[in-house]
Formats: sequence, C-alpha cells, structure tokens
Amino acid sequence: MTSKTNAIIGAGTTLSFEDPDNASTFLELIEARTIGAIGQQGEFVETTPINATTRTYIPGLKTPPDKEITGNDIPGDATQEKFLALANRNATVNMKVVLSNGRTGAFKLALSGWQINEPQGGEALQWTVYGKQSGEVNWTVSNVTMTTLNHKEKKAA
Repeated sequence: MTSKTNAIIGAGTTLSFEDPDNASTFLELIEARTIGAIGQQGEFVETTPINATTRTYIPGLKTPPDKEITGNDIPGDATQEKFLALANRNATVNMKVVLSNGRTGAFKLALSGWQINEPQGGEALQWTVYGKQSGEVNWTVSNVTMTTLNHKEKKAA
C-alpha cells in the first residue's frame, strides 16, 4: 500500500452495524451525521514511593469513549428503524466505521436508548442513539483511491 501524504476530509465516512438477523452482514446507516470518537484512552496509575519527591506513573487500563451517534430521522427507513429498535432494547452490537482515508475500525457498542433531538425550525429532524464502545477497536487500512485536498490546493481555493 502506498502511503498518503495529504490530509483527507471526513466526508465519505460510513457507519454500519451488524444485522442481528444475518450475522456477518453489516447494514449502513446512510443518514448518520456524527459518530463520535473511536478508540480508547489510557489511564495512569501512580507508583510513587514514599521517599520520592517527584510522582511516578505506569500505564493503566484503557477506557473506550461514550458515544452519541446522530442521524437524520427518516421514518420508514428499515435500517434506521432496526438500529433504533436495538438501541431501545439496550442491545450490544458490532459496529464498523470506514473512514474516507481507508482506515476501518470494528468494535462492539453497548447501546442505551435513543431520542428525537429538539426540533429546530430551519434544521432536519434528527435522532441521537446513546452508547459506549466496549473493548478495543480492531483497526485495518485498505488501499483506496480518492481525491485529496493538499495544502497548496487549499490556499489556491
């Protein structure tokens, strides 16, 4: 795989969940708008002995992020309705995010309800699903062909 040297915008990223009725089949949430952070952040454990004058630390457990996934509310969209029903049942689902730069993250997500966001006069009706990533993310990178916007092109625009 050739490495990229230019940054890629997030547009084109996809979010999918594993169909509980058909294992290994992922259903794309086409109307997803935000997906939140993906990964985990480590904690630190203090190990300072009583005779030390400077604190010392070791790496501790990693904590996956809380999630708030938002999407445009399209009643009757079968995939969306299935995902909202899973959130309503507090299910744990396998998720997959394919970023526009070719990096893919697969992880478990423990769902904990959903709501319709406050309606705004000039905005699309949206929902938010709440959850917490459970465990580590399995990252892979694929070789993708895409148009990039490098710093020179940004300045010229």
